[in-house]
Amino acid sequence: MGTARKQQQIKEILARMQMSIQTFAGLVYEELRGDDDKGAEAKLAANIKKQLQRSTTSESLLDQYLEILSVQPGFEALELGHIKLRYVVHECLSDELTQAMVALSDELDEREG
Repeated sequence: MGTARKQQQIKEILARMQMSIQTFAGLVYEELRGDDDKGAEAKLAANIKKQLQRSTTSESLLDQYLEILSVQPGFEALELGHIKLRYVVHECLSDELTQAMVALSDELDEREG
């Protein structure tokens, strides 16, 4: 899907959920660490703010953030139309065909980006 698009989706979801970066950082910290540390959450909030602006932010990190947001109460009610992408293995597809489809998907994402 592309880093810029995922960053925009996260920003849109946060705005629609009326959730601050600080509150989101608390959710992320709790999800990843299973802990509640306000100082660490404040540092994470600063990092998240930067990550939502940098083109070098890892897509896998943004996917984690989208996953955390998608399980929050009220997310479904927003009806944002975002589709959560995930790969499902199909035994009927050869490895070669799967790799070709991945390459095509990546190429289309780059054109979109």
